[in-house]
Amino acid sequence: MISRFIQSLTHLVGEPKGHRYLLAVSGGADSIVMAHLCHHLGLDFEMAHCNFHLRGEASNEDMRLVQTWASQRNIPLHIREFDTLALQEQSGLSMEMMARKLRYDWFEELGQAFDFIVTAHHANDAAETLLLNLSRGTGLKGLCAIPERNGKIIRPMLVFSAEEIRSFASMQNIDFAVDSTNSDETIKRNRIRHSVIPVLTELNPNLINTLTHDCQVLRQQYAFYQRQMASKKRTLVTQRDNAVVVDYAALRNDPDKNIILYEILKDYGFPATVADALCREVQSGKQFLSQDLVLLVHGDELIIKSPSQDAALNVECFSIEELTRYFRVEEVHADGKIQFARDNKVLYLPQRLLTWPVTIRYWQKGDFFYPLGGKGKKKLSDYFIDHKIDCFTKQQIPLFCIGKDIVWIVGHRSDNRYKITDKDTDYYKITYTI
Repeated sequence: MISRFIQSLTHLVGEPKGHRYLLAVSGGADSIVMAHLCHHLGLDFEMAHCNFHLRGEASNEDMRLVQTWASQRNIPLHIREFDTLALQEQSGLSMEMMARKLRYDWFEELGQAFDFIVTAHHANDAAETLLLNLSRGTGLKGLCAIPERNGKIIRPMLVFSAEEIRSFASMQNIDFAVDSTNSDETIKRNRIRHSVIPVLTELNPNLINTLTHDCQVLRQQYAFYQRQMASKKRTLVTQRDNAVVVDYAALRNDPDKNIILYEILKDYGFPATVADALCREVQSGKQFLSQDLVLLVHGDELIIKSPSQDAALNVECFSIEELTRYFRVEEVHADGKIQFARDNKVLYLPQRLLTWPVTIRYWQKGDFFYPLGGKGKKKLSDYFIDHKIDCFTKQQIPLFCIGKDIVWIVGHRSDNRYKITDKDTDYYKITYTI
């Protein structure tokens, strides 16, 4: 067992010696045997034990067993006690998930001083996780069960079955704690352990080894899948201003577009149903919501961004001084023919037509103006569609308004009613500087 443990550890970290390890030790056979192996190899490690106080005095007995083991071998031990029941009631999580969160949050905090955090998950744990995930419904990631390594967290005991670990503990006279809740079949994992796996073992006496091998193969396949998907994302996904843009056109005829879209969109909190919907014909302008983001179908692009936080903008300016907070304002007197720069970021406004207040706001439903150089009245919504301006962008384009009139779609087009005529010699040159 020692040689296999060395092989497993070497596979995960390279040369085992020369690293500092934090061992998660509950007091059960798997974690105590793991600590025994690390001590036997002379590795540099400390131990961490969580007392969740969920089993009365039995929880304290587990803690004392770990304390005794560490004390006898002069191994530094970190202990954290939790009022798990009270914390779970406040959180709304299941008891199992609450304990897991507390444990890993603390390990992450402690682990900053170590190279690796080592947990004692074994092959039976992985088999149970695989079957549990299958029963709930899962994808390739779920079929990989428990990863051998996740950042700093490593699991070198995954190569051993629970039976091998207990046999080794017995041969070496290693004392360990037995968690009485492991026999409680109201817990789904325990039901799989005690009722499902024995039946499957009748079909395949070598079940745990078979599932262990399957998980190893699936992890390799999933790693390959992730590399391929990362390459796809680099090709299809770009950042534009404050938005993420997906090249929807490049995916239309891709036979794998559903799974590619799913993998892209799940990173932003969108469920598989959104990818399914996008693989059907979806009209430009259609929107989908995740918890924090909005996805807009805009022609050949999918645009993902936060909902506009500026939609309530409504600023009133009562003087040139106030207006200069948002624009550069130059007062001009023309002696001859006026030369206008072709720049949509500049508004030329006759002084005679400037009245107060000037309102700066964003688009509202029903807005209209009279486009300079155009013929008659036009809804802003139609103008935005004609100029292929998506609904995210239009919600962040300032409008320069006098009274109820939209004088200027800032950065785009001014209103014909406010243009300079041959009779105007005094005007303002107002430049958008943001």
